[in-house]
Amino acid sequence: EMLMRRAAVAVAVLVAGADAFSTGGFLLPTTKTRSGASSVSAMRMTHEPASVSRRAAFVTAAGVALTLQAPEKANAAGSTTATFKINTFEGVKGDVVFELYPDKAPKTVEAFKKYADLGLYDDSAFFRVATFLKKGVLFGGDPYTKESKYCMKDLEGKDMCSDGNSYGKDGFLSTGLRNSKDDSTGARAKFGKGGPDGWRRDSISLVKLEPEFNTGITHAKGVITMRRFDNPKSAGSQFIICMSDMSDELDGNYAAFGKVTSGIELLEKILKVDTGKAEAALRFPRDDKKQEAIWPAFDLPNTRQGIDKVTVN
Repeated sequence: EMLMRRAAVAVAVLVAGADAFSTGGFLLPTTKTRSGASSVSAMRMTHEPASVSRRAAFVTAAGVALTLQAPEKANAAGSTTATFKINTFEGVKGDVVFELYPDKAPKTVEAFKKYADLGLYDDSAFFRVATFLKKGVLFGGDPYTKESKYCMKDLEGKDMCSDGNSYGKDGFLSTGLRNSKDDSTGARAKFGKGGPDGWRRDSISLVKLEPEFNTGITHAKGVITMRRFDNPKSAGSQFIICMSDMSDELDGNYAAFGKVTSGIELLEKILKVDTGKAEAALRFPRDDKKQEAIWPAFDLPNTRQGIDKVTVN
């Protein structure tokens, strides 16, 4: 707005009297070409009739105004971001920002935004922090990881609830190094099974996300993709963040829809936390004839890797 006001002032001044400048003439600033040479951006407006000078001044200033306005419009158009507010037991805090790609994965971005707006991701946690053969992923997006009670509707509209308290107020699980008396193994048994109302892992789920597997977005480090199960339409609210190149395991079978633009260092710290045995081995189902990747089950974080809030703008 400030730039546009300045441009408007310039127009007013020039139209009011371009011939009122010194007899040395009026010269717009020079610009640099790609070759580095200087070039004059406008002709000297001298010894012309006042009406001609004013008209030329108006056209030139209007062009400047449009030039100043264009980048702002370009930046605003089609820009969608998701901000994760991270808050872990170890004290890792801050924002991780993702650029989302509604032009390439419109249905997936729409679903993710819907779940964020519903608060499914607020007060949740990363529930699988997996590394294998120099590769790594973070699994999140399950509302059953909330520390407060969460209920989702089953196919008949009945509540299926987790009481929360999966880590408890102390924020850690009992291990050989320390004991915790306020966490719930029953709540943790539901990890990976939660989602929006009516969702199930199988084909009778009431929630079906149309697969957008061929968006041209490769699963490189920092890419976020929706978690799916054996059915290609089985994605709910859960997501995977690639912490290494996962193109061999995921490309063509998962709906990538965004990538980290800032805060990747926070996720790298989470990837290094101690983990214990999860409920089952970590599978990466696929639909083609290639063999799916299966990683060991030792990826349950021993401490809470919290996500306070996810906001999509």
